[in-house]
Amino acid sequence: MKKQKLNLGSETTSAFQKAAPYLNIVYSFFGGIILFGYGGYVLDGYLDRRPLFLIIGVFTGFILGFYRLIKVVKDLDR
Repeated sequence: MKKQKLNLGSETTSAFQKAAPYLNIVYSFFGGIILFGYGGYVLDGYLDRRPLFLIIGVFTGFILGFYRLIKVVKDLDR
């Protein structure tokens, strides 16, 4: 019984190791959009330019997230 639990743990660890690059893609993509979007929102509050910097921040996060996505996918092909 104990051997099955230890074996299950190693299978779970192996599955997470295989999924890690794909999770990195998701976190980088959405994290960039959220981070830059929030930065644009804060900058809008300081400069009183309501939607301008929010939109710029979201698009910048999208572009950088997409760049990171392409970079990680190319690294996975190697």
